[in-house]
Amino acid sequence: MELSMEHTLLTPRTAVLKGAGIPYRLIHHLMEGTHTQGHCYCDGNLRSGSYSGPDEDIAEINELERSLGRLSPEHLDMRVMADFCCIWRYDYPRRVHELCAAIGGNPHTAFGLHYQIDTARRQELIDYAEALKRWLGDKETSKRNSRSSGQESIAHKVFTFLGHRDPLKELLVERTCLGLSSRALNCSYWGHNARGKVSLAPYTAQELAPDWHKRMAALERAIQKEMGYQAHDFLCDVGGTAEPACHFKFVRRVDILVASIGCLRWRGNLPAKDRTISGRRNITSLYLTVLEEYWRGSAEAEPGGSGEEAQKIRGELFTLLGEGTAFKRWLVASVWKNIRNQTRFHAFPMKRWVEFVRTGEDYLNNRRHHS
Repeated sequence: MELSMEHTLLTPRTAVLKGAGIPYRLIHHLMEGTHTQGHCYCDGNLRSGSYSGPDEDIAEINELERSLGRLSPEHLDMRVMADFCCIWRYDYPRRVHELCAAIGGNPHTAFGLHYQIDTARRQELIDYAEALKRWLGDKETSKRNSRSSGQESIAHKVFTFLGHRDPLKELLVERTCLGLSSRALNCSYWGHNARGKVSLAPYTAQELAPDWHKRMAALERAIQKEMGYQAHDFLCDVGGTAEPACHFKFVRRVDILVASIGCLRWRGNLPAKDRTISGRRNITSLYLTVLEEYWRGSAEAEPGGSGEEAQKIRGELFTLLGEGTAFKRWLVASVWKNIRNQTRFHAFPMKRWVEFVRTGEDYLNNRRHHS
C-alpha cells in the first residue's frame, strides 16, 4: 500500500509535552518576504494569490511593521502565530479567538497547523472508531459500562446511520474502521501550553495489528466482488484523500461514508450539514470585518458587521485584544490578511508547509534523542 503524505511526513510518538512545545523561532525564516531598504518584512506567507503585483494591504501592514523598529525574537514568535490561522481547520473560527487572546497577553500560545489536532479532536475520532467496532459486535468495546456523553452521542449517530446488521455492511464497516484507524492523529503543538500536559499517544484511533494492510486488502477484494463497480466510492480514503484529521470536513466525510453504508447506496442518506460546514463563508465575512475594524479603525473598515452576531464577535475579540497598540494592530492586520487571502485564493496559510511540518518533526526527533 502506498504511503500517504501524512505518513511520509509524520512519526508516531509516545512522548508527553509539558508546557513548551515546538519553538516558533525555528520557523521565523518561513515568514521572510519583501527585502527593501535593508529591512526584511514578515510578509512571505501573506503574498498569495494569482498575481504578484502591488498589494496596498500588505504595504500598510509593512508600514506598521517598520514603525515598530527592530523586532525581538518574542515579537517574531507572536507574528508567526498569525500564519497559524487556517480557515480550513476544524477549530476555526475558535482559533481566531485564541489568537486574539494570545495577542492580548494570554500566556497560552500553543497552536497547531498542518496535521496537528488537539486531544479533544483525537478523542472524537477514537470514539468514532470504537462506535464502529461496537456496531460490529466487538466484545471489548461493547461490554464497557461507563461512557461519556460524547461517546454515547457518536455511538447513537453511527448506529442510526448504519441500521440493521448485514454481511456486506459488516465488510464495509470493518474496512472503514481500519481506514479511520490508520489516519494520523498528531497532537504535537508549537508554542507554550499554559493548560497542562499533552500526551502524543495514542497516535491512531485504534491500535492496528501489524498485518492490518493484508486484512484491508482482503476486505476490499470481497467488497469489490460483491458490489462490482459500485464499490469504488465506498473504498475511498476514510476522511478524505487530501484532508488530514485537522480538516473541517474530515468527520463530515466519514459521516457521509458511514451513512452511505447504512443504505448501501453512495450518498443515498446524506447527513444534515451543520453551520460550521455550510456557513463558513458568512462567518468568515463577519470575522474579517471585525478584525479590520481593530487594525484600521472603525471608520476605515469595510461595512457588513452591524448585526447582532457581528456585535457579539466584536465585543469578544476587542475584549481579548485590549488596547489597540501599534504592535497589536500589526499582528491583527496579519491575521486579517491571512484569512482574507485564504478566502479569496484558497491559499495555504503557511506557503512552505512541507518544510514547516518537517521542521517540527525534526525538533521532536532531536528532543527525544536528547531526553
